[in-house]
Amino acid sequence: VRRALKATFTKNALTLTIADMQVTLAGETYDVVVKGAKGSLLLPVKTRETMGGGHAHIFTRDIHKSIAVAIDAGYPCLPIIIAESWTGDLKALACDDHIYLQMNPNQVAAIEPMLRDALEQRLSLFSRIQ
Repeated sequence: VRRALKATFTKNALTLTIADMQVTLAGETYDVVVKGAKGSLLLPVKTRETMGGGHAHIFTRDIHKSIAVAIDAGYPCLPIIIAESWTGDLKALACDDHIYLQMNPNQVAAIEPMLRDALEQRLSLFSRIQ
């Protein structure tokens, strides 16, 4: 995700910084934080490798909680969900936008170009914090 963000920012001459460290808010960890002159954007990155099973409910709960904590703390967020077989309701997410790639998160070479394309479609979001 960091490589895709960096490539997108460089290609589009965006003066944004990707924080080196994750940030924790109210017990939730955000792996990627993008900082600009006008604010920060939290990107909760959630991945799921397995298919089926009872852990899908926990995965869904974690996504909703990370979004809620970010919003409650006053941060915009862009959740990135990479999961091969997740049946969560994307419309129920309490955020304006999200990126969902229906793929195995271990397929990095296949994911990166798709993620860069998805990030390119959201340049206006990144421009708001630049």
